[in-house]
Amino acid sequence: MNPRVLLVIGAVILVVGLVVNFALFASGAQPWGQTLDDNFLLARSLPFIAGFGVVVGLFRAGVMRLGTERKGDAVRRFAPSTLWLHWGATLAVLVGLATGSWQYLKGLLDVSSPVPMPTVYRFHYIAATLLVFVLAVVITDWLLRREGALLVPKGGWIRALRGLAHELPRPLGSMIGYGLGLDLRRAPPPADEFTYYERVISFPTWVIALGLITLTGILKAMRYIYPIPGDVLYWVSAMHVGAMVLLAIKVLDHLRYVLAPSRWPLMLAMLRGWISARYVQLHHAGWEPTEPAQPSASPAPAPEKVVPA
Repeated sequence: MNPRVLLVIGAVILVVGLVVNFALFASGAQPWGQTLDDNFLLARSLPFIAGFGVVVGLFRAGVMRLGTERKGDAVRRFAPSTLWLHWGATLAVLVGLATGSWQYLKGLLDVSSPVPMPTVYRFHYIAATLLVFVLAVVITDWLLRREGALLVPKGGWIRALRGLAHELPRPLGSMIGYGLGLDLRRAPPPADEFTYYERVISFPTWVIALGLITLTGILKAMRYIYPIPGDVLYWVSAMHVGAMVLLAIKVLDHLRYVLAPSRWPLMLAMLRGWISARYVQLHHAGWEPTEPAQPSASPAPAPEKVVPA
């Protein structure tokens, strides 16, 4: 099926599903408060949001051109859609952390909130909806395109760990090299599109933190629709808080990493999508950007054979 037709069908189903859900939400059929109403609205909308994310991921995988675009002395590092997805996830994570921390600290300290708690929960649910949509898009797109730029290639763990040991501060890198028996006297392997720290530490940590907080959050949202035993819900809630703490630590670590003066061009690349070819040569010597494949032109029709009468 044409990716654009699939996208339109997915958008129609999403709109219909949301209209029905909001109609139930506004009907007042149940005498619930705002927080419980919002929870039911979130739980009923999540399948439509995640499904539309899968459709958008299918569309993105179908139209994405492989290769790297060049413009003068600049190399495209991120596609425009990647920038939107990244900043959408960033907004969702930051709002979710702020509102989730607000809920947890209010219950822990037993103090009154200057902002009505139903409003805090509502923004938390909006952030959760946005995060589920972005993750559905990215996971579907990466699986279909077999995207592995942030993964350690098969058989490349020794090289990746040696590169990581060279990238870390010398005492920590030396300790890791000695513990793993790595020969750090050899020249460090050149980094390709992403550094070894991003591949070995940063990306796996993001996967664990985002996956854990999303799965536990979905279970918490579904608890009023599908019965979940109290003991299970207790541990799900505890894991959700633990994932929130891990995610907060990861956000601080990410800011420390990307805001370092030597990596400031990488932060600008996440805003503009472009990075200078000189920076690539100096810090990502193993990355060889290739031109995107162009659609092949249709072969010219063969001339008709003239048969004499």
